[in-house]
Amino acid sequence: MKFNIKYAALALTMGGAALGAQATVLTPYVLTSNVDVVAGSFGGTLLDSAVTAINNISYNGIARAAVYQTAQGLDFYYQFTNDASSQNGVERFTGYDFTSLKSSAVDVYQTAANFGIFAAGTEKSDYADRTTVGVIGFSFVPNLQSKINPGTTSYTQIIRTNATHYTEGNFGLLDGIGDNARGFSPSAVPEPESYALLLAGLGMVGTIIRRRNSSQGGHRGSWT
Repeated sequence: MKFNIKYAALALTMGGAALGAQATVLTPYVLTSNVDVVAGSFGGTLLDSAVTAINNISYNGIARAAVYQTAQGLDFYYQFTNDASSQNGVERFTGYDFTSLKSSAVDVYQTAANFGIFAAGTEKSDYADRTTVGVIGFSFVPNLQSKINPGTTSYTQIIRTNATHYTEGNFGLLDGIGDNARGFSPSAVPEPESYALLLAGLGMVGTIIRRRNSSQGGHRGSWT
């Protein structure tokens, strides 16, 4: 699914507690020293959400993802609840694909708040990272003490962007065994030149069809 903003002014409910937080800025291939904790979500308009049941031989639980529109752009949210019956904890999240942002700034936060589809969190991420091939990751294990262990729930991880469009994405989880859940990601806005080429192509196809129909009509007429 893709979202196209048609109106510049929308009524947004902003999470006031989160607005004063200092951002953790992601630079490609540079680990952050932490992920800034905020008291709540950034609010806005919920555009889409997904809840995925995860079940493998290492861990099982519920992965949650959502995308919100705010005055700044689109925010992407991720959380995992690890069931008490799991064998292991989860060490890392990844969101994909963020390549459409190119060099645009990306800020990350996390919150323990309970809101929307997201549960109250108990396990903080310790740092975040970003690649130039579209992966943004959150890690929970630099000291081997902050895994999302069985019976616990991660803080909700938030990726703030200036994107205005989104599409289906991937929410990856890792602890020796990798698993995937439904997620969302920003999508590129077509350049005006792309629209012009598309319209020109459609016009050409229409002309070819009309000429073909005209030719076929003339051919049939010669046999009457």
